[in-house]
Amino acid sequence: MGRHHLYPRSHLLDIQLANGNGFVAHPQQLPPAIPPLRLTPRDDSTRIQLQRQVLKEQHASAIVSKTIPGFKTSAAFFASLRTNLRLHASPPASPMSTPPSMRGSAASLPPPSPLSQAVDSVMGDDIDGPSHEDPLAGVPELKTYMTEDEEERIAALKLSADSIAQMRQTANNALITHPVNMAVAVAVVALVARYMVDSKQDTYLAGTTCAGIIMAVLAGFRYITKDYLFAAESINWDWLGDADVIITTFGDEVIGTVIVDWVSGESRQKRKKAWRGEIKAYTVRLKYRRKGVGSALLEEAVKEAKKKGAETIEFAADHANSKRVLPSFYNAVFDKRERKARELLQDLLQTSPGRGKRK
Repeated sequence: MGRHHLYPRSHLLDIQLANGNGFVAHPQQLPPAIPPLRLTPRDDSTRIQLQRQVLKEQHASAIVSKTIPGFKTSAAFFASLRTNLRLHASPPASPMSTPPSMRGSAASLPPPSPLSQAVDSVMGDDIDGPSHEDPLAGVPELKTYMTEDEEERIAALKLSADSIAQMRQTANNALITHPVNMAVAVAVVALVARYMVDSKQDTYLAGTTCAGIIMAVLAGFRYITKDYLFAAESINWDWLGDADVIITTFGDEVIGTVIVDWVSGESRQKRKKAWRGEIKAYTVRLKYRRKGVGSALLEEAVKEAKKKGAETIEFAADHANSKRVLPSFYNAVFDKRERKARELLQDLLQTSPGRGKRK
């Protein structure tokens, strides 16, 4: 009876919660000795919720940072930049246009971009329009003309003498690289080396002997071609005489010359004396060859022949580069150069004004 009095079966146990909502339970589901409960709100519930919210935001930002490409790299770069960047202790004075409230914060402002001035200058140039500069403005002028200046005539004589001296080097190369000479030299060296090895001579001595033979052969080649140096030394004022000197200058440098002597002789019609031009020297500086300089020189020589009323112009039989020191089978390079020069001169004569084109 006492139990039924404490917990009547016809009533439900009502538990009041802190938020005002009710929780209803049947009395048979509760232990019989538990008294009625009343829950009170906790003081730290709001703080815990805020902490959970912060943790959720941090977790979300960590997930986003992992999905963005280059996020960690960019963060490390800006962190390093922030660490290494130090502004001067005394920043420059603020301009007059800066408001007073912002003049004290000049030290916290970042330095100006280094590209600002460059971009402004480029855009400023575009306003004036594209520049139309001559691409050959810095290149020296190339001129071909007949000269009477003494210094230029001396330079032309030196250039002609140098071309003869260069023929010696070409002749030496022809001697060294000729198949017959190479075969003979190899055979001599091989025989001497075989003899010294068979006679129980020292290997070092055999190699030294073979090297000495090669040096002696090269010295002999240079001795054979020494006459080219004597021919170069003969180019002087007496050799020039009254000949006309035509030069090509590249700036202040004489890079080519053709020396023409004018002689009189019987004309082809046998009616009167006629002038003709004889080319005594024709050369171009070595590094300017195969660039059309020689053609311009011969063309100018043909024009001068027309002005003087010459019947023709041709290479003299004893021109400066006609000397041959070696036998004919070593002079293939020289003969080829002279043949091409003569053919070029004939083409210019046929196509020059007043002569008509060659058929």
